[in-house]
Amino acid sequence: MRAARIAVVVPVYNAAEYLPLCLDSIAAQSFSQFCCVLADDGSTDGSGTICDTYARRDPRFSVLHLKNGGAAAARAAGVQAVSCEYIAFCDADDLLHPQFLQTLLHAAEESGLPVACCRYDTFTDAPSLNAPAPETFTELEDPRHLEALLHDHRVDYSLCNKLYDANLMKPEFLNNGLAHNEDLLANWRALLLAPGMAFCDFAGYHYRQHAASSSHRTLTVRELDDHRAAAAEILAQAPESLRSSAGAFYYEKLTYLVTRILRLPADAALTPVLQQLTDELRRGEHDPLLGGNPALPRAIRMAAGAAIHAPWLLRPVCRLLLRDRA
Repeated sequence: MRAARIAVVVPVYNAAEYLPLCLDSIAAQSFSQFCCVLADDGSTDGSGTICDTYARRDPRFSVLHLKNGGAAAARAAGVQAVSCEYIAFCDADDLLHPQFLQTLLHAAEESGLPVACCRYDTFTDAPSLNAPAPETFTELEDPRHLEALLHDHRVDYSLCNKLYDANLMKPEFLNNGLAHNEDLLANWRALLLAPGMAFCDFAGYHYRQHAASSSHRTLTVRELDDHRAAAAEILAQAPESLRSSAGAFYYEKLTYLVTRILRLPADAALTPVLQQLTDELRRGEHDPLLGGNPALPRAIRMAAGAAIHAPWLLRPVCRLLLRDRA
């Protein structure tokens, strides 16, 4: 792989329907000194051929044809294959704002911080319109950047709305053993080593939502375990200045997982996990770090209380009001 200032790593798995638009949005970046690594994760639908076509047509694109190992392993392989100053990620069915790389690079260099971030928006059939990118940014210095990762939905858990110093985002952070919430854990491990993050207030990343998205797949015990494991590591590793915030995050995550189970038809495979989560909510209900934490939002405290004391009431509420991201 040739050296470039920025490497954009795209894990690709059976995304032929959407991949050309994604790669076109990368090719159209106003900042041109990038390379794009297409990590074909054992695709069987022609995605690999599309990757090869773009690599032949544009020397900035290159392809790794891998055995199927999941998005995390594909991202890690892409990072290991490049020599660059900064790394960005894009999923194969999403789109980048034309000034995504330029805006985040400017923020990172001007602030001297090793991570720059922007908001993302969502679309289904028609891509979002690209609003002008800002020239200014906000510096989130330690521990505000960690606080934002856990609680600010503009920053979010995703790897894809951020630009990283290549020395910060290590392959082992990416391929961390989780199949779900692996992006949150990768960000947490990297940002623990960073003195802060620059935030650019614009929708620089366009996230496509469709029936094949991860948010629409069947809920599994593995997914629940992965979410819980990521939150548990965050709580265990949180610096003292972030301890209360991490505790609120952990208790909120437990509550979120309970509501995800309750909104679905009864599933015998999930019943033991639901009981474990509910028991943990009960044990932490009055703990000043968890359920009694003043940083815990009131709505989460109410939902957790209902899960503990009135699950028969919470279940129909979850089914009526809660939906997957559409």
